[in-house]
Amino acid sequence: MKPEKQIHIWIIYLCGLFLSCEQSNIESACTFPENILQEGDLAFRKGDGLASRIILSIDKNSNYSHIGIVVRHNEKWKIIHAVPGEPDFEGDKDRVKIEDIQTYFSKNRALSGAILRTKNDSIAKGAAHKAFDLYQRNILFDHSYNLEDTTKMYCTELIYHIFKNTGIDLTQGRRSIVNSFSSNTIYILPSDIQKNSELKLIYSF
Repeated sequence: MKPEKQIHIWIIYLCGLFLSCEQSNIESACTFPENILQEGDLAFRKGDGLASRIILSIDKNSNYSHIGIVVRHNEKWKIIHAVPGEPDFEGDKDRVKIEDIQTYFSKNRALSGAILRTKNDSIAKGAAHKAFDLYQRNILFDHSYNLEDTTKMYCTELIYHIFKNTGIDLTQGRRSIVNSFSSNTIYILPSDIQKNSELKLIYSF
């Protein structure tokens, strides 16, 4: 396991802070080809807010700033993801949530997006079931970005944890060192997952 870069942890904290101030309550229509989807697909997106720009300025090896996982629920395609600043109702806490894929990729949330798929269908389906289980547990968003604490999770941590517990390390050991001045924290960036050689690009826009 080789750490690839050093970044200041206060920048990461700013992501959650500013993201909560930026989201619009009005969702712009999105037309996404849902017929291409399978359970366990990874849904990458690039937002247009300050948080996304900060993440992309840190993560030079990815065009995306957020990741969710595709599940099938109530005969509809949904995305489960851990996200700050996108409440479903007043007073809603930052948490692992589930929402329609058209909402996840709505124009005010995604400037671009992609669907990537692991080659192992059974692992992917198991990951989707694990994701739904974590959603039902009301896991809160991890504003401390602590990989050692799985009682709360941030977006890439959630995806890593889901697949790791299903049989695949999507990061293949890749990590970034987050420099918090007095100590270092290990962080998973979108590119740490996106670089996985076993992932196949299914669709992008």
